[in-house]
Amino acid sequence: MRIAIDARMLTEGTMHGIARYVHELISCLRTVDGDHRFFIFVNHNSPLESMALPFNMELVPARTRWISLSEQVELPILLRRLRADLFHSPSFVAPFYSPCKTIMTIHDLNHMVLPQFYTPFHKAYYSFFVKRCIKRSEAILTVSRFSRDEIIRTLKLPPEKVAVTYNGVSPNYRRVTDPEMLRYVRDIYELPERFVFCLTNNKPHKNVHQLVRAYSYSGIKHPLVLACPFDPGILSVAEQYGKKHLVFFSKFINEEHLPAVYSLTDLFVYPSTYEGFGLPPLEAMACGAPVVVARSSSLPEVVGDLAIFANPFDYQDMARALRAGCEDKAARTRMQENGLAHALQFSWGQMARQTLAIYEACGRGFSVGEAERIAKVGALEPVGGGD
Repeated sequence: MRIAIDARMLTEGTMHGIARYVHELISCLRTVDGDHRFFIFVNHNSPLESMALPFNMELVPARTRWISLSEQVELPILLRRLRADLFHSPSFVAPFYSPCKTIMTIHDLNHMVLPQFYTPFHKAYYSFFVKRCIKRSEAILTVSRFSRDEIIRTLKLPPEKVAVTYNGVSPNYRRVTDPEMLRYVRDIYELPERFVFCLTNNKPHKNVHQLVRAYSYSGIKHPLVLACPFDPGILSVAEQYGKKHLVFFSKFINEEHLPAVYSLTDLFVYPSTYEGFGLPPLEAMACGAPVVVARSSSLPEVVGDLAIFANPFDYQDMARALRAGCEDKAARTRMQENGLAHALQFSWGQMARQTLAIYEACGRGFSVGEAERIAKVGALEPVGGGD
């Protein structure tokens, strides 16, 4: 089968969210035997240009940027020229008129349930193109049962069309014990001796202002380190409580250093009100960090019972969870001892195996439900390695 995958969202410095998903999918699919040809759409200077690719995997330059009107013209032309049998859009971008079968990965319905946080262009693009492309796709992949249920309910899709392929935790996310590496990372990012850590961005649903309010109210003495762009409004919240001197914005943290930062922190907190999956808490758990997360969307599904939960809309309840995360020795020990084993249940290799099974099933005219049943009995050739 000739399979095209859109990887134009992969650019230097974008290894979170959808970009991480695409990078890991392609990395794992490199181990597939030669029965399939893969064509990877990339923009100029894609990080994939430095990846060693097998003979059956080819990078295809695309001129149009990800999420643009012009891609609606270029993508069908590329697919027709390549004689593609199947196109996988690992995001909400797909050609309205596709000359081949299409599969889409919809990580969440953020654009629909939180439209107030997006530009008029993005809202119009999603309403006009994306909904129609979802309806026309052979299958929809998503990353949690929460998102699957929301997609089925909101878009009124038949359940047999939507499958869950969980994200994974990369093997390099393990507790770092080398004192030299820990000292090096602490010095680079000027991290305090003890600290509470949050890796996020400043989008409103990430709930950082509420976190700072809860932290300031909690009375915790450890500084709060925010790995997100500087926002004077966040500092003004801390200033109201006289805690401005305890809230720090970290410079951009390279991914290779994140396991050490997770290993150094006393507590990782993720207060987001809406996540299709929420990978950072799982990566923090793999590195032995106790975790506080919001009891919202997919987060309870992903972290199981190995986190302390908080109501993300109640700063006093979040303050309680932060205090427990720092002071409850029994809970901290339980999370530290069991976090890695829980995280190991989520594998990028498994995600790639399931995705390949759905490629093959859709190529044969099967539904997602039939693909899942076939994969369970081993009738489809598995992907080797990649975990």
